[in-house]
Parts: sequence; structure tokens; C-alpha cells
Amino acid sequence: MKKLTLALIAASAIGTTTLANAETRTANAMASWDARAVKDTNSMLAVTPLKSLTFNYAEGLERFSAQDGAFDITIAGQSGARDFKLTSKVISNTLSRANDDSELTVAVKWNGTELSSNNDTVLVDTIEGVSAGLDAFAQESAYAGSDRTSTRGVFAFNIAKATLAGAEVAFKELTDGYWDGNVNVEFAATWTGTFTESLTE
Repeated sequence: MKKLTLALIAASAIGTTTLANAETRTANAMASWDARAVKDTNSMLAVTPLKSLTFNYAEGLERFSAQDGAFDITIAGQSGARDFKLTSKVISNTLSRANDDSELTVAVKWNGTELSSNNDTVLVDTIEGVSAGLDAFAQESAYAGSDRTSTRGVFAFNIAKATLAGAEVAFKELTDGYWDGNVNVEFAATWTGTFTESLTE
């Protein structure tokens, strides 16, 4: 009986001592950004995204958050231009990860219209009177003037679908993790008229 009692007391004392010890736990993480700096004040058309895109999964809604992606866009006026047209289309919009073959497709919308990879979406067309969101470029002083004109536009981005091994799946079926990739949108500007000045590339 004495041995049993002593053993219990010893165990209790050890347990108490362990709980009383102060502990410190630390964790470190590395964050990396792909970075570059570009200045272009000579091209006839220059487009600069103003922020990166991050889509977070909303568990209660079973979908990823949507993002507005603003961009700065500049055109160089072309003396002699009568009309101006600006279009865009998606070049790439897939996010992937290394630990499985799941992919997320990012939809890009302009004024509610989803951009396609096969057809151009018209952003500005002075002949058709289309310019909502980029009205500054519809002014003759902008596209036919001698100066450069800048304005801002906004695309709406969202995760449109997910695939796993090539088959579409619900977002909730994906395992936790991180996807990355590039969303590339091509812009094309067309000036129509009679030009006498040299072309600026």
C-alpha cells in the first residue's frame, strides 16, 4: 500500500511540474512575390494591372470570392484618325497546383459580358457608340489628338469552374490547397483614318 501511494504521489508531482513549465512555440513562413518594374510611355497602347488577384473559398457559400481587377490603360492619339476601336480577349485563365491535377478556370467579365478566348469583346467603338467604362477614349481629342490619354477600367473576375482529372467537379469536392497561374488578357486598339505622322510602336 505504501509503494502504491508513493507511486501515485510521484506521478501527480511530475504531472504538475510539466504543466508549470513555460513553453515557447514559434513558426516561420516564407512569402515570395514575382516582381518586375516596367515604364512604357511610348507605345501606342499600354495596359497596366493595378493589383493582383486572390480568390478565397467561402465555405458557407461553397464558392470562391469574386474580385474586381482595375487596370490603367493609355492610348497615344493618332493625328488623322476618324474612328477608334478597342477590343480584348482572354489568352490564358487557368490556375493549377503541383500536388494534383485539379484546375480552376477564371472568368473575366466586362460590363457583365464574359470575355472569350475565341472572339474579341468590344470595349470601345466610336462608330457603334460603345464606350461604357472607358468613355475618355471615345473623345476625338483622345484618339485623334497629339497627346497621350490615360484612364482606368475594371474587369470582374471570378472562379467559374473547377476540374479534376479533366472532369468538372463542385468546388466543395476539392481538397484544401493553393492554386496559382496567370490570367492574361490581350488588348487590341485600331485607329482608322488618313495618317501623315510616323507610327509609334
